[in-house]
Amino acid sequence: MKIFISHSSKDKWAARRISEDIEGLGVATFLDEKDIKTGVSIDTSIKQHLAECDDFLIILSPASIRSEWVLIELGGAMALGKNVIPILLYVGANDIPQAINLRLARDINDVGQYYFELSEKLGKAIPSKKPSPKKKAPRRAKGSHITIGSVVRIPEEKQDDYFYDEGTTDWVDGMNKFQGAISKVTKLLSHERVELDIDSGEFVWACKWLVPINI
Repeated sequence: MKIFISHSSKDKWAARRISEDIEGLGVATFLDEKDIKTGVSIDTSIKQHLAECDDFLIILSPASIRSEWVLIELGGAMALGKNVIPILLYVGANDIPQAINLRLARDINDVGQYYFELSEKLGKAIPSKKPSPKKKAPRRAKGSHITIGSVVRIPEEKQDDYFYDEGTTDWVDGMNKFQGAISKVTKLLSHERVELDIDSGEFVWACKWLVPINI
């Protein structure tokens, strides 16, 4: 058995953890960063592993639902009739792509139930993990005065990628045009990451980069 894990590069931390958990059950996974070697055609490798996989696990996040590459992988999996497993990361059921919105999705906090279902297929008995209660979205970004509605200034210089417990927030080239601008926080994605109105939620911004402005 083999599980193809599709994700945005911004959600590597979640993809790595899920891959490690699944392989701990004795199931092979495909994860691009570990299974595509230097110099190998990405397109050819993706097609090969899609054809070989049993389940197509897609991590749906604010970044991945806007990722053309992730949607291409999803289209390929559906064309091959693969079993699609949506895992929600900082998104709600209403954000699921229309092509798969009738499939039962699991919140990242409930992914243990999918592991249990895998173990049943393999004939391995592991304790069923009851769905964990969803954590309430933080009202304030950790270690800062940033909250929904906060007015912030974007730094005037490109920032280094921000590494934190849950993963990495990358400063991408598209952010450069907003350097020095003032914006408002529209959504808290975690203790460390937010969306801003200046780009209509296109990018994920690290709270560490932003300077709150008192108005």
